Amino acid sequence: MRSLGKFFLPLVIGLLVFSAKTMAQEEAGNDTLYLSIDEAVEIALSDNPGIKVADKEITKVDYSRKEVWAGLIPSVSAEGSYNRNVKKPVMFLSEDMAAGFGGNTTIEIGSDNSYSGAITAAMPLFNMSLFRNIQMTEVQMESALESARQSRINMISEVKKAYFNCLLANDSYNVMKRSIRNARENYDNIKRLYEQGAAAEYDVIRSEVQVRNLEPSLTEARNGREVSVLMLKILLGLERDMPVKFKEDLLTFNQLIETMPPAPQQDISNNSDIRQLNVQELQLDKQFDLTRAQRFPTLSAFVNFQYQTQANHFRFNEYEWAKPVVAGLQLQVPIFSGFSKRYQEKQVEISMEQLSFQRENVERQVSVSVLNAHSQMEAAAEKVESGKVGVKQAERGYKIAQTRYETGVGTLLELNDAEVALTQSQLNLNQARFEFLSARAEYEKLLGNSLPGEN
Repeated sequence: MRSLGKFFLPLVIGLLVFSAKTMAQEEAGNDTLYLSIDEAVEIALSDNPGIKVADKEITKVDYSRKEVWAGLIPSVSAEGSYNRNVKKPVMFLSEDMAAGFGGNTTIEIGSDNSYSGAITAAMPLFNMSLFRNIQMTEVQMESALESARQSRINMISEVKKAYFNCLLANDSYNVMKRSIRNARENYDNIKRLYEQGAAAEYDVIRSEVQVRNLEPSLTEARNGREVSVLMLKILLGLERDMPVKFKEDLLTFNQLIETMPPAPQQDISNNSDIRQLNVQELQLDKQFDLTRAQRFPTLSAFVNFQYQTQANHFRFNEYEWAKPVVAGLQLQVPIFSGFSKRYQEKQVEISMEQLSFQRENVERQVSVSVLNAHSQMEAAAEKVESGKVGVKQAERGYKIAQTRYETGVGTLLELNDAEVALTQSQLNLNQARFEFLSARAEYEKLLGNSLPGEN
């Protein structure tokens, strides 16, 4: 009975430990974030601080627009005052009038205490500068919206490139794992043949060295993968310790290579830089109109209601209050301001000419960049097709070299060369796919067509 207890007790403990480890692994797995490229873009657009700043800028400009519109609403102000006449003001009299006042040529007026309160309401009836300023704020809103759009397009491009970089690092790590696995299998086979007397000791040593030479490359690939994932987390606004895995690999996007546009797109009107220049041109037009509007007269209406009294005592219930009301129109006509407005108009006109030259230069640069991105896509697509053939040939060559060595026909040098060629061809294929996808992301950014939900 005791022997059964000694047997089952370690078994039960082992089962409990295994169950605890399994539950911990499942719990850790549930915390892992599995990403696709669309989900990565969605997270970046909602959580990235740069995007939030752009959205806040839109809100700020909207309040600025409302502030200008508020200039059309009547303004109401109130004021009140109390004055103590330490020495009362006087009124001077002529000599004839002074005779009637005992010969005094001055007479005090007013009381010791003076109270007044007033409410004034004013509203602009015609103010061309205000109307032009309202139009300017509408253009400023368009500029803020376009800036936010540009931020989103740039962010999408950066996230895609970072995502593809993670896939490249992950696939490269897998290639190095397969390479070191093949090297270890070769080492085990050669060691077994050596023990059977069918292989030389030099081959055993050389195959072991081959394994050890590949281990640093595997470590480097692992570190590269961790760094690329960390950069993606920063763009997505994720916690550094959150585990991330990817639903896709570079091969998943092979269809994009097959459906590559045959020629670069000529329409670059959706490019963010060009759209920004369009908004700037509109801003300069409105600024010119705003400067010229300062030559126009302004007309406003006002109403003023006053409540005032004076007395030499503080018996408020005996005060007599006057309640005058004044209403009227106020017209201001600018006549001459030293040509300053004309000089301001000239400055705006020169800015418009500068913008025209700048626009021409930007259009050329964007056209060249689009052509360059398309050329990079074409070159990378050709590399991919060539790389596919190279991988197939390298795999076949490795199998042949392995068979030749096992049958004693080939040499270890041939086998190692075949392994290196296979690893390099797989890495080259992954690099070509990454170059294509990165060039495509840049191509979409230049055309301004990479924003979700935009026609």
